[in-house]
Order: sequence, then C-alpha cells, then structure tokens
Amino acid sequence: MTKKTKIIIAVIAIVLIVGGLLAWKTLSWQEKMGDLRNYVTSLFSGETGEIPEDIKTAYEALKNDPSDTSAYMKVALWKRDKGDLEGAIELYEKALEIKPDDTLLLMNIADLYIRNQEYAKAAGAYVKVMESNPKWIAAYRSLADLYRYQMPERKIEIPSILKKGLEANSENELYFVAPLAVYYKDFGPTDEAIRWYERLLELDPNNITAQKELEELKK
Repeated sequence: MTKKTKIIIAVIAIVLIVGGLLAWKTLSWQEKMGDLRNYVTSLFSGETGEIPEDIKTAYEALKNDPSDTSAYMKVALWKRDKGDLEGAIELYEKALEIKPDDTLLLMNIADLYIRNQEYAKAAGAYVKVMESNPKWIAAYRSLADLYRYQMPERKIEIPSILKKGLEANSENELYFVAPLAVYYKDFGPTDEAIRWYERLLELDPNNITAQKELEELKK
C-alpha cells in the first residue's frame, strides 16, 4: 500500500468518524426536542385557576420552540410564586437539558432547591457555576452560606471555597476577605481571623465593625 493510499484511507476514516458524530448529535438533539415537546404538551394538565396571559404566551412559545429557555424561566417563576416549587424545579431542569452550563438557570434552580430543602442539589448547581463561570462571584458566597447554615457538616470547606473565589476574582478582594474574617472569628483559629481582619481594614479602613472585632480578637 502506497503512502498516498494510506493518507486517503486515513482522511476517509476521519470524515466517516466526524460524520458519524454529527449524525449522532443530530439524532440525540432531535430525540431531546421530541421529549421536550411531549413535556410541554402536558405542561398545564391538571392546572386549576386562571392562567395569566403572559404565561399563556410563554406556553405558546414553548410549543413552537421547546428549546426556548427564557419561556421555561417565565413559567417556572410563575409556578414558584404560586407555591409550586416542584413544578418550577422541573421546568428549570428541562431548560438545563438545553443549556446545562447556563449561569442564570443554575443560580435560579439552586435557590429553588434550597427552598425545597434539596441542599445537596443546590450545592451541585453552585459548584457547576463556579466551574463554568468562575467570575460569577455570587456562586462562591452562596455556596459558603449554604454550607454554613443548611449543611454545617461541610462548613470546614468554606475557607477553600472563598479562597478559590478570591483567586479567580482578585479585583473583588473585599467581597471574599470579609466572610473569611468572619469565618475564622467564629470557628478559629484566631490568628487567621486577625490576619483576615487586618487585610479587611487595609481594604476598608473605615469599617468600624471590623475595627472592633479586631480589637476583641487581639485581647
């Protein structure tokens, strides 16, 4: 077999592999859209009461295009406001099938998971935001708060979360230094608390609360 023939065979093989992958992705997408159309069709089955016009409009948009994530969000917020957390969560989960790394979808569903006391799922959503959009600073603080107040068995991870956020967002240092100082004040060690409060006062010298906390720690 000549070198030229080998090259031709290799090129053909690559084309077939790429074509196969594209075909698989296309079929997978079509299957997903089919599943979503079926879901949308039954979206308001069993719904009682008047459905607002803007929600009807969002529903029509979904029937025409089941990949319209803004329409999923619209209906989800309506369901949330009327107390249907499970329904709202399901809508966000469907939207995430379309855009799995969408920051706004992930942050919103994390909030719903917390309201529904599904704390581990909320944590997973925040972690995904931190991985896909490390500049989204609210994700770090939200996860730290979740571990402190709803999942205290994981509060030991809070400093590493905040320091990771600080490393990725050094231009917003104050946003992370303050909760680090508070964490070490509450849970120790004291020398770490002093160090972070001193840094906090370097960044925010008129912070009276921080000044008082530092004086107490140094006594």
